[in-house]
Amino acid sequence: MQRSGDSAQLNGEEQLFLSLAEQLARPFLQVSQLAELAASDDLETARLRWQMVQVISQSSLQLVESYALNLRLHNKVAALDLEPVAVSALLYDTAEALRPFAKQYGVELELETAGRLQPVLADRAVLQSAMVSLGQVFVLSQAESDEPSAVRLSAHRSRYGVVAGLYGHLPQLGADALRRAHALQGRARQPLQRLVSGPAAGVFVADSLLRTLAARLHVARYHSLTGLAATLQPSSQLQLM
Repeated sequence: MQRSGDSAQLNGEEQLFLSLAEQLARPFLQVSQLAELAASDDLETARLRWQMVQVISQSSLQLVESYALNLRLHNKVAALDLEPVAVSALLYDTAEALRPFAKQYGVELELETAGRLQPVLADRAVLQSAMVSLGQVFVLSQAESDEPSAVRLSAHRSRYGVVAGLYGHLPQLGADALRRAHALQGRARQPLQRLVSGPAAGVFVADSLLRTLAARLHVARYHSLTGLAATLQPSSQLQLM
């Protein structure tokens, strides 16, 4: 069996798969424990436990589906379907997709977009998969934080395009931590693991998906919150109108 310290020998896809496998081990254990407890609970308690099983299973399935989409795109099995995408509407749908997961962990979601944002050129399914994968990581990080805060989904204009991302109370998250995390991706111990819950495969899946859209994650600040965001290019098709 290969040690985690040997992961520098793995290629990018193998590192991402290792990080994903490590992260999925946790929800699988949770599901197993909840199912075992539900077997001896009264009906109401068992019902609540099975609700937790459903939410955890669905979030894990979403991460696997995002990873599979990423593999299909990077291996040219699937192609991007580029179109003008309204970022405000996409973040709303992302928040709705994350809401059952966030509610399960007692984390509030906030949505804020600055004014009227121009549509961006993107594959909507790819962009939303990236944001949901990233959102799961932020929900878990806030659920286990000593100073929990709401997870905020936000978008605003910048001189380079439309910046869309997720933010929370992660004061230690910085550009250097993200850079070192990429260098050590797939290892059991890496910088993001101390800042977010678990191996944070969702961060790497999101970043890999965003790269197919010619974007990438970067550390961003929003008022007193720290987050990860991507700068998306406005649709030139609509700029000409």
